[in-house]
Amino acid sequence: MSLVYITHHNENIMDMERAPEKPPEGEPVVHETSAKAAIVAKERRDRLDMEHKKHAVIMLKGGVRLLTDAKKAHHRTMGCANVPLDPPCAFLRKNQGIKWRRENLHVCPKGGNMPPLPPMGKKIKKPDMVPNFVKRNMICAANTVRCPPPPRYVDTPTGTRQNLLNSGMVPQYVCRKDFGKVPVYIQKTKEMLKEAHLVCCKERARLMELCGGMKPSESLAAITQPVRTDGGPPEMPGMRIMDQEERNEILVGLRAHLNEMTKTYQSMPLLIDSENKRQRKGKLECDLRQLEQDMLLLETSPIIYVSLY
Repeated sequence: MSLVYITHHNENIMDMERAPEKPPEGEPVVHETSAKAAIVAKERRDRLDMEHKKHAVIMLKGGVRLLTDAKKAHHRTMGCANVPLDPPCAFLRKNQGIKWRRENLHVCPKGGNMPPLPPMGKKIKKPDMVPNFVKRNMICAANTVRCPPPPRYVDTPTGTRQNLLNSGMVPQYVCRKDFGKVPVYIQKTKEMLKEAHLVCCKERARLMELCGGMKPSESLAAITQPVRTDGGPPEMPGMRIMDQEERNEILVGLRAHLNEMTKTYQSMPLLIDSENKRQRKGKLECDLRQLEQDMLLLETSPIIYVSLY
């Protein structure tokens, strides 16, 4: 803690406050706010003067401002980009608003076939007769064909009415003109089938004459398959007929293989809880089904051809 030693006692509290400085006589008092406002107002006036000097808007008589093309060529807008504002003292006055008028540069072409304009002051004569809408409506109503009322029937003592059509009481389908007749499209189909049958009969008769009285299927079989003298099955080129011993041997082998696969299938676990077991079971079932089909084919087919190649 520092101590202050007072050596001179010549100070007074009244002497500590300074007296306000008086402005010099003859000069006006200007506050700081007023000076800033004057600077801003001067900048605004200078900017407005520059806008007016650009000749974007031409003042005409009567306070009308004309927008010329010279200013429009710079910014390409419908009007002046910055509209100059009037000072506050010019607001709220009658007929002091901004009045615009565009410069009229349009020239109408001269047309030779245009009809002459009617003379000024000539009135168009209107018809004296007023249309009578009441009479016209009466004539239209009298000439209109009236729609017949739908037939109805009463089914209760109180007079409840129901439509007679679609009620089942009138045989409306029997009364049709085409009731009980064959439709046209069915007749056309029958005629088309009859013509096709006649063409087939003629072609069959022609083939019978060419084959010497035999059917076309029999003649084709006689040409393609050679006839054996011993009454056995016909021989095919590049093929041989499987004999009974070979057939029995194949059947014995298939049955043995079927028994083995059946035993393997039955020895599988009942719980199929993995993907491998599921795939193995599906493969065994497919093989068993194929074996049964092969055995059935060998047992039921009387003639089986085996390729020699």
